[in-house]
Amino acid sequence: MKRRSMILISLILVLVGSSIPVQAAGRSTEIQQVNQQLKKQHFTGSVLIIRDGRTILQHSYGYANFMKLQPNTTASDYQLASTQKVLTAVLFMQLVQAGKVQLNAPLSRYYPQIAHSKQITLRQMLDMNSGLYSMTDAQTMLSDSQLIKFAAQHVKVKAIGQHNYEPVNYTLLTGIIERVTQQSYQTLVKQRIIRPLKLQHTGFMLADYQQEATTTVAYKAVNSFLPYLVHDHESKIALNRKLGTGNMYSTVTDLFRLEQAIQQNKLLKPASVATLFNATDGSYRGGLYNYRDFVVSHGVESSYEAGLAMSRDGYSGVILLSNRKTGVSLSQQARKLYQRLRL
Repeated sequence: MKRRSMILISLILVLVGSSIPVQAAGRSTEIQQVNQQLKKQHFTGSVLIIRDGRTILQHSYGYANFMKLQPNTTASDYQLASTQKVLTAVLFMQLVQAGKVQLNAPLSRYYPQIAHSKQITLRQMLDMNSGLYSMTDAQTMLSDSQLIKFAAQHVKVKAIGQHNYEPVNYTLLTGIIERVTQQSYQTLVKQRIIRPLKLQHTGFMLADYQQEATTTVAYKAVNSFLPYLVHDHESKIALNRKLGTGNMYSTVTDLFRLEQAIQQNKLLKPASVATLFNATDGSYRGGLYNYRDFVVSHGVESSYEAGLAMSRDGYSGVILLSNRKTGVSLSQQARKLYQRLRL
């Protein structure tokens, strides 16, 4: 009976729409059209659009936790998934900048047991051109060192030099970061990124997420008329094994500040930023897809999805974070909005 009631409430709320007001600095027809577009496609999550340092749309849609009738807000937390990889790339580039690691060093310097590792460079791993891939995931809770050892033992190689998006590249890079610094990845992210940037609602899913007051629940997109019918639970084991690749969360505001800080040389020197993101044709470099005037990122884990597009100067951008993945790619949508709004 309770389930029937929740389904009925869900249907009614979807039909009548959200009562949360649009928090936009501008009321232009174009921005209103964007807002209506997101509603029409049943977007569930938060959006932040900034042009030249000025917020032109900041709004949330749907529910963070439908069972508690808790709506998403602009302070809601969402899993970042693969958008986290740029943080790993930044930590790695900080070591390059300090002369502790060389971009063109062979993988064999750190993992000689991996086949063909003498032919693979660390730069290729950052850009997903290493040929490394893995078909096996750890099925138990492991420590960082155990996860890295597991990855090195189960990695395979094919087509070195060709782009092939494989998270194992960043797992192994995380292993190098921890070995060189003698600190955990989590400690380094907090010390070198979160605290210096004063990010108040960014952290790790297993360690920090439940301490937040604005957490969200992920929902499977089974039916647009019953959007909150099925939860999408990600196990602790699954989260644990995404070391350096997708086990963090943030808000739209924190994520914008983070990406802005990277583009504005607050975490790396200008030369290091230019080297890390040295492409203009949309190629993957250092955790981002790089175009001439802007960069794009995308992440999907369980039913969380993140998409962003940001100008190279860090003053303009689109952030989309969702706790209900639909058939629309948020990275493509962020890029289209960025270009449509001429940010």
